[in-house]
Amino acid sequence: MLTAIIVDDETRNRNTLELLLKEYCPEVKVIAVAEDVLSRVKVIQKHNPDLIFLDIQMPNYSGFKLIEYFDKINFQIIFTTAHEHYAIDAFHANATGYLLKPIDIDELIHAVNKVIKNIEKKNHHHHKSTSQSPVIDPDKKIDLPTKNGTIYLTINEIIHLQSEGRNTHIFLKDGRSVLSTLTMKDCEKTFLKTTLLRIHKSNMVNLAYIKKYIKKLDAFVEMENGQRLQVGNSFKDQLNRSLSLFAR
Repeated sequence: MLTAIIVDDETRNRNTLELLLKEYCPEVKVIAVAEDVLSRVKVIQKHNPDLIFLDIQMPNYSGFKLIEYFDKINFQIIFTTAHEHYAIDAFHANATGYLLKPIDIDELIHAVNKVIKNIEKKNHHHHKSTSQSPVIDPDKKIDLPTKNGTIYLTINEIIHLQSEGRNTHIFLKDGRSVLSTLTMKDCEKTFLKTTLLRIHKSNMVNLAYIKKYIKKLDAFVEMENGQRLQVGNSFKDQLNRSLSLFAR
C-alpha cells in the first residue's frame, strides 16, 4: 500500500483526485490533503509518505517551492496542473509524473504504476547495498585534510562528525576534536561502507558509539561521549535500517 498526500488549493480538485484514486488505484492510500505548501511541510515530515500529488499553481507559493524545504527527497512526486508549459520544470524537479487537469484516468493509473516500479527498484537496490557489512577495516588509517596538513585517523577513533560551514569537526574517542576541510558531502563519500552514517544535514555518527536512540518527532541519538545529535526526518529510515543490520 502506497501512502499519499494531495496538495491542491481547490477543494473540488482534491476531492476529485481522491475519488479517482479510491476507484482506480486502490493501492494508494491518501493520508492527508492540503490547500497550500507550507501547511504540508510538517505533515510530510511527520508521515513520510511514499507519494505527493502536487498542484503547481497555488496562492503565495508554487508547488515547486515545497521541494526546497527538504534536504533529501524520499518521496515520489506527481505534479497536477492545468498548464502544459510547466512540463520542463517538472522534469528538472525529478517528477515521476505530470498530469494535466482534468485528470485522465489512464494517465493517472500509468503514473501510479510508475511510482510503484520506482519504489520497488529503490528498495531492491537499497537491500543489495545494505545487506553487506562495511568493507573498510575500522582500524585502517584514513587520510583527512586539514588547514594545517593531513591527519590520519581510523574509523574506531571517530565518534561523530559535525559540519561548520564548509568544514567539518571530527570528534574523537579520546575527547579531542579536529577540524577537517572536508565538507559533510565529502565525508559521506570518504566514509562510504564504514560504520559512519549521516543522520542529519549537519551530522554523521559512528554506529558503534550510539548509546541511545530516542525515536520521536524530534528524534535524536545520544553518543558515548554524551553528545546528543538531532536525527533529520529524511534520515530516520536509513538510520533504523542501518542499526538493525549493525546490531545483528
